[in-house]
Amino acid sequence: MTQTVDAVLPDTVSDRLRVMVDAAHRAGALLLGAAQGRHTLRIDEKTAGDFVSDADRAAEALIADDLGNAFPEYGWLGEESGLRPASAGNTLTWVVDPLDGTTNFLKGLPHWAVSIALCDGEDILCAVVHDPAKTETFVAEKGRGAYLNGRPIAVSEGISLQAALFATGVPAGGRVTYLNDCLGDLERLMPKTAGIRRWGAAALDLAYVAAGRIDGYWERNLGPWDVAAGILLVTEAGGTVSRLWPGRSVLSCGSFIAANAALGPELAAMIGTREEHHDRD
Repeated sequence: MTQTVDAVLPDTVSDRLRVMVDAAHRAGALLLGAAQGRHTLRIDEKTAGDFVSDADRAAEALIADDLGNAFPEYGWLGEESGLRPASAGNTLTWVVDPLDGTTNFLKGLPHWAVSIALCDGEDILCAVVHDPAKTETFVAEKGRGAYLNGRPIAVSEGISLQAALFATGVPAGGRVTYLNDCLGDLERLMPKTAGIRRWGAAALDLAYVAAGRIDGYWERNLGPWDVAAGILLVTEAGGTVSRLWPGRSVLSCGSFIAANAALGPELAAMIGTREEHHDRD
């Protein structure tokens, strides 16, 4: 089943968000095609356990072309291609993960997404998280709410800690600086909650918090492309996103707790290590 751009947008949207959704859908179609031949893709290992494929690169190039043609004065920060500053006098930057959940994608697990955000410094203005495999598109604009396939979404409410379902990422491969911290979190939380999931796609974890599918999500040491779009989805859906490291923004350190407003403080009280390690990967 395919989606049209109009079908997944609320009635009133900016031209920027419309262009973002169109680019995400085009990249998603490319990735769905690549998934059919994933065994033939060239795959490189950036660090131990962290992979990039021809599909990631092709999707990022497509998004960069689409957004660059529409708004050539904006800057760019892509997971695979890095930083390109905005034109003189402009402070807006696209922050893009063309394929969040690459390992899932390469293993044939249908849980991955295209993530695009537009930021003005630390201020996130527009967001798209597009899940092609499930034909779900999450969007948000600052001050205008969050939506899934054109319908408003909201974080969960009235959930006790004992009934709450959370998500996190468990470090693996070459990024295990915070493995012991994560294991400590799990040891404290597992007996006191309804469960904890590890799905391997941060953008979708945040989108699921926004949609009320899970009640909270925390992780450490992610890139801005992993979280920028999802942060706006959560806050526009009525949730909270709080930083873990004092003096560091979520975008700069990628360490945070996202939850509905009532559960946020309870979850935060259970998460250990509230300062940044010096040997951060």
